[in-house]
Amino acid sequence: MEAYTIIKQLLLPPGLLLLLLALAFFLVRGTLGRLVLFVAWTLLLAMSVPLFAGLLVQAAEPYPALTEADLRHTDAGAIVVLGAGVYSDAPEYGGTTVDGHSMVRSRYAAWLQRRTGLPIYLTGGSGAGAPAPAMRRFLEQELGVPVAAVEDASRNTWQNATFTAPMLEAAGIHRVLLVTEAWHMPRSVAAFERAGVEVVPAPTYFVSSGRRLGDDPRLHGGDRGGDWRNWLPQAKVWCASFYAIHELLGGFYYDLRARLVSSSQDGRLSIDADQ
Repeated sequence: MEAYTIIKQLLLPPGLLLLLLALAFFLVRGTLGRLVLFVAWTLLLAMSVPLFAGLLVQAAEPYPALTEADLRHTDAGAIVVLGAGVYSDAPEYGGTTVDGHSMVRSRYAAWLQRRTGLPIYLTGGSGAGAPAPAMRRFLEQELGVPVAAVEDASRNTWQNATFTAPMLEAAGIHRVLLVTEAWHMPRSVAAFERAGVEVVPAPTYFVSSGRRLGDDPRLHGGDRGGDWRNWLPQAKVWCASFYAIHELLGGFYYDLRARLVSSSQDGRLSIDADQ
């Protein structure tokens, strides 16, 4: 069984890609070509092996899960749920419904709403593929939880915050429980705080915690080094690394964008003052 597991992991992506890159390293002539292949192989390996990728994903998940005690002292006025995506034209459902990301966010929002009684605000998407309307149907029709309002014009996290803030202000809400995946939370918190909304992070679907990046069901408490299978490249680990890198780069971009906007506004104010 152990030999089968090793062979399977090495013949399926990304293991197969690692083998091909290693083979290319010995076939390619020239220092520069080999250096490029070695860097590509190293990065792919680091992003595909739980022991290495776990550190990267952990950096993207700094906010802990809320406890029951936290929920009793949040002073929040609403639950804001960020939309993700949709499962379009789902034949088994007879139409469009939530995808996996939208589903886990909606489920946690429903869990929070039943414990706090706070209204739910959904934000995300525009057009036929907007996730917020699909999430509303999922929450109300399948989970039996009411939705107070839907923002369906935004196309990214920045706009989620920008377009939702006026809705919350009109309702007299200034502090919210913000729901999204743990790895998506840092960028989301920053965007909403820049929009003037006070945020209590309510992350869900932690990837770096416990044994979720490993294959061994006997691993508990985050001991990823306790089993040799966690040294093998795995597709789900590669996906987790993708999301972590996406969020870390996205957070850097949002911070840079905010600084540029602030500098631009300061410049206009200085010109107005001189005039």
